[in-house]
Amino acid sequence: MNLQMNVIFSEIYMIFAQADQAQQASPQGINQVIPMFIIFGLIGVMLWFFVIRPQQRQEEAARKLIESLKQNDKVYTVGGMVGIIHSVDKEKNEVVLKVDESNGTKIRFVIHAIQGKIDKDQKNN
Repeated sequence: MNLQMNVIFSEIYMIFAQADQAQQASPQGINQVIPMFIIFGLIGVMLWFFVIRPQQRQEEAARKLIESLKQNDKVYTVGGMVGIIHSVDKEKNEVVLKVDESNGTKIRFVIHAIQGKIDKDQKNN
């Protein structure tokens, strides 16, 4: 009988010990998870401000540039070609540039190849 009582008490002790460990582990787990969520949130905010937002601004500037293209604008392409717009076909997404005034050489480009305008006030090198 004494042996049975020892076994029962040892089992009861193990149950209470496991319950006590579970209670102690639970607050520590929450305390470890909350800073992790804060760090992930900060990483998300940094990603927004340093990657997504600047990219959206670049896309908006490129869209405005494409919408503002018209005949006789002096532009440069992503490949470094400089020319004057001869015609713009926004349905076909094409631009024809005059690259040589003396020969009348014209080259057809995809409209998204235009990187920027050259101001008339800007001096040519």
